[in-house]
Amino acid sequence: MPKQRITKEMILDVAFRLARESGYEQVVLKNVAVEIGCSVQPIYSYFSNMEALKEAVVGAAMRFYNEFIYSRVEKDCVLESMARANVAFAKYETNLFKLLFLQKLNGLNSFNDIYEWMGDKQATRQLAEKLALPEENVREVYIMLIVFTHGVATMIATGGANISDEESAAILEKAYTAFVKAQK
Repeated sequence: MPKQRITKEMILDVAFRLARESGYEQVVLKNVAVEIGCSVQPIYSYFSNMEALKEAVVGAAMRFYNEFIYSRVEKDCVLESMARANVAFAKYETNLFKLLFLQKLNGLNSFNDIYEWMGDKQATRQLAEKLALPEENVREVYIMLIVFTHGVATMIATGGANISDEESAAILEKAYTAFVKAQK
């Protein structure tokens, strides 16, 4: 029987699955090699070191996160639906939420940095038109909603609270409404 050819995609898929199912700390060479059924040598042929593999896993997690969020965006309530999707991500993809949002993120030193990293400029422009507010005001609403949503999502992801989808959606809607009202 011919040997299975190990590919970079195969290695990344296994490492991503380990991060998603068991947590980022389980993404170690030995675990990846065992899952694939190979030695660590093929992994090193595609990834120069463990840091390179982990960076690739973070990139895969971010792509997954973006697909998760944007598949749930509702055109008539973009920011609200994105906030609900973020909380759902924390609840249903807890290990990936922890990987992406519960560790130090280099280069994020202000709320503006967070908006630049997470914000959707097109959604900001569209909402500014819809609400008849300057983009800068909507950007402030967006930042406040990111911060508030992250708090709710963190409580859920860390097991600090077992909040239903309906209850989190209701509180997010109230927060959004209050943030918009504060900008008018």
